[in-house]
Amino acid sequence: MNEHKTDIGEWRSLGGAPVGDGDDDTDAVFAHVSDLHGQLTQRYQVYYDNPTSAPDFDFGDDDRVVERGGGVSLLAAKLAELRGDHDVCTLMSGDTFHGSAVTTYTDGRAMLDPINEHVAPDIYVPGNWDYSNEAAEDGNFVELMDGLDAPVLANNLYDWETDERLYDAYRLLEVGGLSVGVVGMTNVYVDRMAPAFSEGKYRFGKHPALLEASAQAAREDGADVVVAVTEIGLPWMVQAAKDCASVDVMFSAHTHEYTYDPVVIEETETVVVESGMGEALGRVDLRVRDGEIQFRHHLYCLTEDGEHTPEPDADAAETVEAARAPFFEDDPGFERGAGTLDRPLDTVVGRTEEPLYRQSFLESAWNTLFNDALQAHFDTDLAVSHGFRYGTAIPPGEVTLGELYTFFPMTAPVARGVAYGQQLTSHMEEFLEDNFTPYPYDQEDGRVRNFSSNVEVTVDPTAKRGRRLVEMRIDGETIDPEETYSVATFRRPGDPERDLGNCGFPFRDVEVEDGTIPVDVIVGYLEEHSPVDYEVMGLIETADDGGRAQNTPADGPYPFIQPGVDYADGEAYCETALIPRGNAFPEEGRNRTR
Repeated sequence: MNEHKTDIGEWRSLGGAPVGDGDDDTDAVFAHVSDLHGQLTQRYQVYYDNPTSAPDFDFGDDDRVVERGGGVSLLAAKLAELRGDHDVCTLMSGDTFHGSAVTTYTDGRAMLDPINEHVAPDIYVPGNWDYSNEAAEDGNFVELMDGLDAPVLANNLYDWETDERLYDAYRLLEVGGLSVGVVGMTNVYVDRMAPAFSEGKYRFGKHPALLEASAQAAREDGADVVVAVTEIGLPWMVQAAKDCASVDVMFSAHTHEYTYDPVVIEETETVVVESGMGEALGRVDLRVRDGEIQFRHHLYCLTEDGEHTPEPDADAAETVEAARAPFFEDDPGFERGAGTLDRPLDTVVGRTEEPLYRQSFLESAWNTLFNDALQAHFDTDLAVSHGFRYGTAIPPGEVTLGELYTFFPMTAPVARGVAYGQQLTSHMEEFLEDNFTPYPYDQEDGRVRNFSSNVEVTVDPTAKRGRRLVEMRIDGETIDPEETYSVATFRRPGDPERDLGNCGFPFRDVEVEDGTIPVDVIVGYLEEHSPVDYEVMGLIETADDGGRAQNTPADGPYPFIQPGVDYADGEAYCETALIPRGNAFPEEGRNRTR
């Protein structure tokens, strides 16, 4: 008898139909850890009251709560609890070795002992940020992978020179009496996101057929069940679930979504789950009855005082504190890139009246604050930054140096340049195309480009490609394509000399502050303006005659995937929902004016 039966959902077929419980025996239990992003200790995160898939929290009159939890010691304790009752296969999706000051200044190495000794995954699949240290001369991706005790899987990662696959495509594991084929696929967008992470070293296979081929190979090798572990993103994986019939369960990561209810693809009888940002633990139970694979699922949000949250594992906590201790000395003395850490991470550097976080699509209070800090530092017309997904939440109150590094853990130098209005609007249009395309395999970022608070943008998700940007205003004035504007941002490693902030076009009059990183700029801004009071201000809005777009998961149905248009005729519009198989779009929801 499973003493944790109340933790999990009801048994269903892979096509979603409920099945009679019969016996309650479980053949195999899978635990999924994803997107840890260097967060060794408990931290705050924002959770949303989604209309169709929400955590079991008391939201009161709000649509969000900020809770503290997670960290390696809680993950280790929950895994130990599950392992005490079941034969558990622990699967880990990457973005582990990046995301905090500790990972930044140790090149990710500080994560190895906590992961190997206490999370102890059975399979590891790298994520896009696991390659980030390759942007420096002493990049060490392969060294980090070699330091893991778990097998590394990546069916689409090849050596730049030889085109040989670096890691196995799949492994067969015996789990609870089942022969399980585990297929691993790393992020397909690394070379587009940041060429410096891979150029001259790694190539990435991108076609979803690679996933199907590996799954078929695992079945031919004797697998009773095939699961895929990836770090590509929920939209991509849901579409792949419709196109790759040989996979039974897909464990997704990268987009930091919380599938409290799994995504079930009836056509192929495939289940897709994604397990948040490392402070959550996904669980999928499988059993085979009369030749039918059945499943049940639960996503544990390991928040303080949560119903299913155990006491932290003491040994794991000790390992974590040993890794973090040097960062809390009076003068840590770490250097990396353009950054120097000369103060302990618990140094209070400011205060905030409202919680700060960036788990949103169009606009977030954190990204606006960051851009305002850049603009003030350089006294420019505007500032622009990538709408990154990673980063914990900061509740109202004191802000520490360590918390700032969780939002921007890169030690790239800040910079400024001059751009034409046409360059800025074309750049924004490209990001809208990426985010509102109806073809999930083309979606990369999952967040719209963000600017300082003096920039307002109107978009139309229903418009044809190249026409989704309706208007862009700076200080209330429509941007002039022939006018020049001074722009504050940062210099990414490996980018062309005149390309700043991932904008993809040449700036004029480029100035780089080699000794100043984004965290330094934010500290200076907080020292002058604390307490800061930032909320979502509607800086990016949809046109009155266009379709809407969700800013947070609380704004619409789950899954949290944006709409797009059919490029075939430029008119058909798919309201916020998963894209149907074959990209067959509904007739309603047309906008013929753009």
